[in-house]
Amino acid sequence: MQAVVLAGGEGKRIYPLFAGRPKPMFKIIGKPIIEWTILNAKNAGINDFVIVIGKNGEEIKNHFENGKKFGVKIKYALQEEPLGMANALQSAEEFLDEHFLVINADDVIEKEAYELTINEFEETGADIILCAREVEETWKYGILGLDENGFVKRIIEKPKKGEEPSNYAVISPYLMTKEIFEYYKKIQVSDHQYEDAIQAFIDDHGKVRYVIYNGFFSSFKFPWDLFRINKFLMDNFMEPKISEEAKITESAKIEDKVFIADGVRVLENATIRGPCFIDENSIIGNNALIRNYTSIGKKCVVGFSTEITNSIICDGCWFHTNYIGDSIVDENCAFGSGAVTANLRFDEENVKVKIGDKIIDTGLQKLGVIMARNCRVGINACLMPGIKIGQNSAIGPGVVIYEDLPENKIILKKKECNEVIDNKYFFGDREERIKKFSKEIK
Repeated sequence: MQAVVLAGGEGKRIYPLFAGRPKPMFKIIGKPIIEWTILNAKNAGINDFVIVIGKNGEEIKNHFENGKKFGVKIKYALQEEPLGMANALQSAEEFLDEHFLVINADDVIEKEAYELTINEFEETGADIILCAREVEETWKYGILGLDENGFVKRIIEKPKKGEEPSNYAVISPYLMTKEIFEYYKKIQVSDHQYEDAIQAFIDDHGKVRYVIYNGFFSSFKFPWDLFRINKFLMDNFMEPKISEEAKITESAKIEDKVFIADGVRVLENATIRGPCFIDENSIIGNNALIRNYTSIGKKCVVGFSTEITNSIICDGCWFHTNYIGDSIVDENCAFGSGAVTANLRFDEENVKVKIGDKIIDTGLQKLGVIMARNCRVGINACLMPGIKIGQNSAIGPGVVIYEDLPENKIILKKKECNEVIDNKYFFGDREERIKKFSKEIK
């Protein structure tokens, strides 16, 4: 079976992460998300791929080339403009067989989803097979209306609350027929052209069946989706390993499921408490604590007495006496001593994040910073829960930042006017000193 991997979207909802780069190339435990997608499909017996890339897709081509080093065959199709799934699929039409699978490059699923879909096609010969999975956030997906005989009756893209025909979302993989291209031509280009074409096919009495998939599914639609993906991959695909080329001091503690790559150095009294992933040539400094599903990229320095928990840290980042919790930090970022990410609201309500002009409830009680690449944070700065920092920006010393900072900006704390007074409160009897000082400041 042939598979089309759609990797040409802009990824506006994951801003500021990976700005200007294809979002499926974001790395989780050492591999881009699209690589995990292809490897899972390969495990289900799929070896022939067409990857649809956008104008910024050279990074994908350079990574996979013709697919030989990954044990698969890969061709590429170019989507000139990001005009939705239907348009992306049309870009690959010349390469496609009569029936083929469609996979979103940043959907992470288990091989069972592919096996269920292909088996249903082989057993029924239906024109289209859709993979359905129960979801809570129906507003994020195409939602299916299903009958008890295994047929799809309706498909509605991102329905309003109360208007969803079920709580079953259509997810990767889709098994499609080339007949669908005739329907794309009849329907106006839009974000839901793909789903509208399938609905038109159903209305014309085309046979569209579904399979119910209950395994893991997460789509990289928003930045915080990375936490679920990271946890799934660590639990299921990361084997514990400490490279023989890593240097671990005797006083360091390595606990539970941990992967430590070549060239890593773990210094005195550091603790790595798994599940955790430490990529090549990173340094975990004295008294540092790395724990709870943290992934550290290549050539990072986690300096003295830094704690990082449940966070995804990309290549080339630097830390020193920091607390980084439930955060995503893109490449080449640095935190000055004492800077912290706040990850829990005082009222312990879910953290909300501004996406475009909307405030989105993340569904997470804990969420730290979402930081793009090439950022700097000054000493003793505090980043409040759910704050987004654009690329090439800086947060000055002592700043407490409550709102998102756009790219290419610096936020600084103005110098306070310090009053100099005579020191008449800090010598002599303690009780007398306290009385004088209390009276003065009133």
